[in-house]
Amino acid sequence: MFGTVYHVGYLTDDAEKATEYCARMFAGEATARVRGADGGQIVYFRAGETELELIQPADPARLAGRTGLILDHIGYFVDDIEQSIADLKARGMRFQTEEPTVSAVGYKMIFLDQSLTLGTRMHLTEKKRG
Repeated sequence: MFGTVYHVGYLTDDAEKATEYCARMFAGEATARVRGADGGQIVYFRAGETELELIQPADPARLAGRTGLILDHIGYFVDDIEQSIADLKARGMRFQTEEPTVSAVGYKMIFLDQSLTLGTRMHLTEKKRG
C-alpha cells in the first residue's frame, strides 16, 4: 500500500535554527518555505533522497515546553489516495478528517486516526499534486 516515505515531520521552536542545523549536519538545503494552516512556519528540507518537514507552530503550547527537533509524524506517498483510504477503511482504519485535504505545497493528504496507529502520527500523501 505505502510507496516511499514522503517526509519525516519535526516540530521545532525555531524553524530558522533547525534549518541551519540540518544544512550544517546533513549537507542539504531548504526547498520550500510556507505558512502552515495554523499560521506557523513550515520549511521543507532535502538531504540526499530524504525530505524533512520542519514545523514551527504558531502556538508554542503545541511544543509542550520542548525545544530542538521533536519527531511529529511520518508521511507516506501512495499512488491513489482514494483507493488507499478505501483499502484501509476495509481493514478498520479511521482518519482525522472525512476527506483528504490539500497540503501547503499542493498534495492531497489525509492523517490516519492516531488512536488506531499504536500512537504514531502518520499521513498518506498522493504523489501527484491535488
